[in-house]
Amino acid sequence: MKGVIFSELIHWVEETYSPGIADRMIVQAELPGEGSYTSVGNYPHVQALAMIGQLVEITGRPVDALADAYGYWLSSRLAALYPQFFVGYTDAISFLKAIDGIHQKEVTKLYPDALTPRVIAEVDGQDLLVSYASHRPFAEVAHGLIRGYIDHFGDDLVILRDEQTQGPHAARFILQRK
Repeated sequence: MKGVIFSELIHWVEETYSPGIADRMIVQAELPGEGSYTSVGNYPHVQALAMIGQLVEITGRPVDALADAYGYWLSSRLAALYPQFFVGYTDAISFLKAIDGIHQKEVTKLYPDALTPRVIAEVDGQDLLVSYASHRPFAEVAHGLIRGYIDHFGDDLVILRDEQTQGPHAARFILQRK
């Protein structure tokens, strides 16, 4: 997994909780390299899971809530770090319909060895169905990212979770206008 996700996770903990909490999380996770990540480096996703696990221990918040909050925060960071990915999109629906292509084309152009999740969005009547699948267990982060993209574009949408697709590696979200 790309180091930008790790470095942003640490940044989120510093900003949301404190630099001291971030340091405790890193130390308690017993990470190789003591939490030093370069944005272009590749790291095992289990290191991110170890950090989140320690954050659960430190804060007492459930892992799903932390992962969702991180995803929400990360959406604005990705918009700031990679504004070119957002050019030409005026709403969350058009952006989410194109996100899989953005991942497959643009992310792999920047990082040829990246293994990106699949995010397929398709219109179903008045709803947008967004299916997430990855070999990494980050469905809650995906939920937070979608919430963040809705806010980024200022859309008036609600997200429902298809309970039949519950799981850390795959999820289906239903976006409806309020």
